[in-house]
Amino acid sequence: LLFFFAIDVIIAGAMLQYLDKLSTTIAVDLGTDKTRVWEKGVGLVGEYPSYLAIDSRSKRILASGQDAYEMRGRVAANVSLLKPFQKGKVWDEKIALAFLKVILKDGLKKSFFSPTILFSIPASLSSAIEEETIKLGYALGAKEVLTVVQPLAAAIGAGMPVADSTGGFILQLGAGINEVGVISLGTLVNFEKSHEAGDDFEQALQVFLQKEKKILISRDTARMLIHKLVSADETHPGTILVTGKDEKTTAPKEFQISAKQLLPFVDGRLQSVVKLVKKLLSKVPAELTVDVVDKGLLLSGGGALLMGLDSYLVPKLGIPVSVVDDPEQSVIRGMGTILDHLDEFRRSLGYRGEE
Repeated sequence: LLFFFAIDVIIAGAMLQYLDKLSTTIAVDLGTDKTRVWEKGVGLVGEYPSYLAIDSRSKRILASGQDAYEMRGRVAANVSLLKPFQKGKVWDEKIALAFLKVILKDGLKKSFFSPTILFSIPASLSSAIEEETIKLGYALGAKEVLTVVQPLAAAIGAGMPVADSTGGFILQLGAGINEVGVISLGTLVNFEKSHEAGDDFEQALQVFLQKEKKILISRDTARMLIHKLVSADETHPGTILVTGKDEKTTAPKEFQISAKQLLPFVDGRLQSVVKLVKKLLSKVPAELTVDVVDKGLLLSGGGALLMGLDSYLVPKLGIPVSVVDDPEQSVIRGMGTILDHLDEFRRSLGYRGEE
């Protein structure tokens, strides 16, 4: 009897593994700037600008992702260029669902059974908005929808031992929202948020150059300057020739801009980051303060790529600061790790699924 029972267990285990292969498990990092998709057993399968182009008359989808992004500023009056996710949350449910159907089409097709979907969400998201996000997953045909807060996913993606009782400290700098959090025993103990994030950074640079140089530049030019020139390092020697429009005449105009000339702008913008971190530090439980100060602050998200940011923050905060490897991918990488350990995640304190 024991022999036959053992055989039944082996067969049942093999059947479960086979059925698991027929059901796709997907992680989706819902980003204001980019949406990333990870498939269990495959890895990162897509990285899409979070844009959808729609014909406002016929309501037909014209383009999504990169194709839609490249249409910015070049579309006819009847074409609406929409962002489904803004300020770290779903901005329009119908648009978000249409966008996700397009980018997840191939992954959903492969799944013989209904898939499991894991969404990333800001830690500060209200339960009502989180519920709307979960509903998106079920509208896509999922059998189970899970959520994970972005700072926790980023910490896992950075290799932080999040299950330890000692505290870990991470600042997730996104396009729509910045969140700093303290992590212990697999969950976010405390966090603070700010919407003065990447998108606002680009707009603020446009305003700064208009005020200081009387030059109008495009959003794409502002983004290019942030990626290639803007630095928190006072010694950065870089200079770039930029094309814009004269504020008075609106005529095209070229001008040289140096990293040094942008330092006042950078310092002004980074004050909000310093205040955000200090606000959280004032709330950290005494038991975790030593751990936080000892381990220091990890920077993740696209905003962590700002040149010299870690060195700038060290004297301002009085703690070690370092940028994680490939910070733009830290959240989705952490979500991929969660997919490989879903049962453990469901039992953890950081689990946020449907109640």
